[in-house]
Amino acid sequence: MKKRAVVIGLAALLAVSVPLLLSMFGVPFDFALSWALIVVVLITVTRQAFTDESASWPPPPPSQRVRGSEVARLAWSINSRTGIAGHAVVRRIDRVLRRRLARWDLDPDDPDHHERIDLLVGEDVRTLLVRREVRRTDIERVLDALDHLPPRPQETNR
Repeated sequence: MKKRAVVIGLAALLAVSVPLLLSMFGVPFDFALSWALIVVVLITVTRQAFTDESASWPPPPPSQRVRGSEVARLAWSINSRTGIAGHAVVRRIDRVLRRRLARWDLDPDDPDHHERIDLLVGEDVRTLLVRREVRRTDIERVLDALDHLPPRPQETNR
């Protein structure tokens, strides 16, 4: 509110002092005053803000760059030309597979569990992620097997 009063006071001071200054150089006072009033009215009508009321000091520190999402990074780690999946995707899918199999008390590293895992998720799905080159189709096959994995018998609602 004080800033607005200061701006209005400065505008009134300029509206009177500029015509007086111009009249000293031979411009008729009435002519200079009328043009000064027109300028003040135009500025008032357009409500031009001459002060930035939103700024505070000190300015806030710059924000950190936003990193891409996890999904975007995983998507970019599959080579679109060769179809070979990067280690980030393979690691992530392997963790999901292990977590889902752990619900059934199965461990892909335990040879005694291999037969039960193959029955549950499909033939050789557990070996798709340990190859040297894991392809996009292998990832899709593992994810499809996980989508079709039935819930553990204790988890079903009766």
